[in-house]
Formats: sequence, structure tokens, C-alpha cells
Amino acid sequence: MPMPPELLQAISSPGGGRVALILGAGCSVEAPTGIPAARAISEEIHRQLLNDGILSNGDCHNPSDLSLLADAVFDRRGSQRDVVERLLAKYNLKLATANDGYRIAAALLCEGAISSVVTLNYDLALSAALADLGAGAVVGIIESPEDLPRQRAINVYYLHRSANADPELWVLRTAALVDEWRDQWEPIIAARVLTAPVIVFAGLGTPVAVLIESSRLIRNALPNASLYQVDPADSAGSQFFQESGLAQDRYVQLGWGDFMEQLSQRLVTEHVHQLDQAMRRKIAEDSLHDEDFDGLLTQLRLLGIVKQGILRADWLLFEKPYRSVDADALGLIGDLFLGLAMMMRVSGTAARFIEDGLIEFQRGGRTVSTFVLASGRGYRSTSAVEADIGSRRRKYDRHPVTISGIIVGGTSNAITPATTPPAHIALGDVSPDDLVGPVGLPMYHVNALRADPAQLDGLLP
Repeated sequence: MPMPPELLQAISSPGGGRVALILGAGCSVEAPTGIPAARAISEEIHRQLLNDGILSNGDCHNPSDLSLLADAVFDRRGSQRDVVERLLAKYNLKLATANDGYRIAAALLCEGAISSVVTLNYDLALSAALADLGAGAVVGIIESPEDLPRQRAINVYYLHRSANADPELWVLRTAALVDEWRDQWEPIIAARVLTAPVIVFAGLGTPVAVLIESSRLIRNALPNASLYQVDPADSAGSQFFQESGLAQDRYVQLGWGDFMEQLSQRLVTEHVHQLDQAMRRKIAEDSLHDEDFDGLLTQLRLLGIVKQGILRADWLLFEKPYRSVDADALGLIGDLFLGLAMMMRVSGTAARFIEDGLIEFQRGGRTVSTFVLASGRGYRSTSAVEADIGSRRRKYDRHPVTISGIIVGGTSNAITPATTPPAHIALGDVSPDDLVGPVGLPMYHVNALRADPAQLDGLLP
């Protein structure tokens, strides 16, 4: 299904922050998160409650609705703990694995393209995705109204609280939702989250009372936003869509992961274009050879937003697993890419990106050499770069390749020649001392290779 142009424009808008997501249970169904739909969960918990003597047949008139099931248990026991504890025991909510949709959402939050996410789920799959990318300094995790003082500019809000909360505080019953919404959530959600001009509801296909009511409350707080709903089923089967009053062209019939992939690809295309422009500026400003780097950009585009950000972090020796795009990153990576393009042109090879920042050069289907690609970020010395790469040696050990050296750019000094460094080092066979100091991996600066391309005869034989 083609993506609405307004969504594509919003996600790639300069400055970002024009899209917010409202996520329901359907987003956690996809593997590897793999949490069943709310209907299946409710029916399973109802079965357990009957067998355990907590409920009797007929106590819950609709066992497929988790909210009504919680209401029935609360009426009998004065507590919802019996429901929550069975949910925690049966389903991996606290340690839920992030699926591709959540990983992409985490990357878009890191990029600032998405301003906020409001999740109606209890599982922590989105938090796990953010942790995997090292987003703690960028994205705030608000698991309850008590966490609101810890908001950042970009946040994830657990509107129904999370699996970390006291079982009695989970928002399972619609009465609890109304109380929390009016007294605590509504002002902050309206002031901070719902100011994004484009709001996307995703994963709301299951007709659970508390989900429908949550969506209705949020919908009523959005008098001026442009709204979309994303779900894999036909719109005719969505209770939320039928009650929302949205036009048919505001319904995107896609699964969660497919939607996030298509949405993020628009931002990826924009990032690749920005890198293209940064390299063309450098060619003009530094009077460099007009290199052909289209193949490198194609590879980058095909990686997708998550792998792109991880590779940027590797190439820039960033302290966190994911590095977002900004002018500094574009300039530094553009310098490295122009160096790679020059090496390919002179040696007649093709470069291929490998995980962990490695670059493999091939000729005639045969691997010629493999290098670590790294930047000093404009202010770090070559010795600091070398030491940093030494500290990351375990990442390179995962690859059954021989590392020929380090291709470096963006350093604060030129490379001081080491005393007879080895030409090739198989990282799996070396000690830590072999990776740093005067007998470490040989380092080749892109500026020196541009000045003396004849060096490439030995590097890419």
C-alpha cells in the first residue's frame, strides 16, 4: 500500500519532531516480541482464573476483553492482582525482545524524527530497543505520572503503566484510566505529545475496552492534528476506526514492522541525499577528484535506518551503539567515503560494508583486503583512534577475516610512522598488546592516500 505523502513529508521534515505515535497491543504481536493479541491473552488468563477458583462461569460476560476480565476480578476480590500476576507469569513482558518495528521506532526517536511515543502496552519491548541503541541520554522513559518530572525533549510514555509497576497500579480497568487521565495524564499528553502535527495510531485492532477508551480520550484531545491509523486488517474490522470518524484515506493497511520500515525509508533517503551533498561540497571546496560514490550510497540506503546508525557509531568511534545524523557526522563520514571511492578507483576494487565498521575490498569476486574504517571526529589524535580501536577488538574477533589495517580520517594530527608494523594481522590470534602502541595495526590516513595513491599498490594488491 502506498504511504500517504503527508506522512512521508512529516517524517523527513527538517528539524524533525512532526510525528508522534500512539501504540496498541498489535505492535507487540510481531516476532520476536511475540506477545499474543489482547483477545488471546484475556481468554487464556480467564481460563486460568476459572481453574484456580478466582472466577466462576458467567462472572465475566466477555472473557475476550481484558478490561472486562479485570473488572470482574476486581468485583470479586477488590483487587486486580490475580490478573496481573498471571500476565507476568505467562508472558515475557519485562524482558520482551524488540521486534523490527520497535527498533526502527527507537532509531527514529534518536533522530528526533518522532517527537514522542505513547504506548498503551505493558511490555517493555520499546524500552529494550532504546537500550540496545544506547538512547538513554536522548529519550526519556515515562512509566507512570510520577516519572513526569524526568521528561526529556523526546519521550516514551507508558499510559497504562508498565510491567515494572505495582500490579494494583496497572491501568487495566476503564475506571482507573479515566481517573488517571483526567487528574494526571491529560495535561501533559496534550501539552507535550499531542502538539505534533501528525499523529499515528498503530496496533489498535483488538477491541479491548481500555484500549478503545484510551484512544478515544487521546483522539478527543487532538482537535487540530492530522490523524492516521495503521493496522494490517481491513478498516471495516477496526472498532477504533469506525468510532474515530477518520476518512478512509487516513487508514494505512500495513503491519507494524512493514509500516515502520516504509516510513523510515523516507528518512533514510533524505539522509543519503544529505551525505551526497556533503561529499559534493567537499570535492568542490578541496578541489578533489570527482569520485564515483554512488555504489557506496546505494549500499548505505539498503542498510535501513537502524543499521545505518550503528555503522555511523562504529565509523565515528562513538561511545553509544547508535549515532544520529547531523552536519558533523555527514562531513566526517563523507570524508571517509571519498577516501574509499578514491581507493576503489585507483585499485579497481569494489568496497563492501561489513558490520562493526569493517570495509572489505573485492576484485573479481575475491576479497583483496579488509580494513577498519574510523574517524577521529575532527579533534582526536591518531594515537587516540588507535587506542580506541584496540579497546573494541572483541567486536572484530567475531569476523573470520584478516584485518589489513585502519583507514582513518578526521584526526587532529597526521600519522606518525610506526616501526615496521605488520602488513596483516588476524585479530583472532593477537594479544591486546598487538592492537595498540607502536606495533599495532598499520594506520593509513585518507589524506596521505590521496596525496600518494601509489601506496595502494601494497594495500590492495
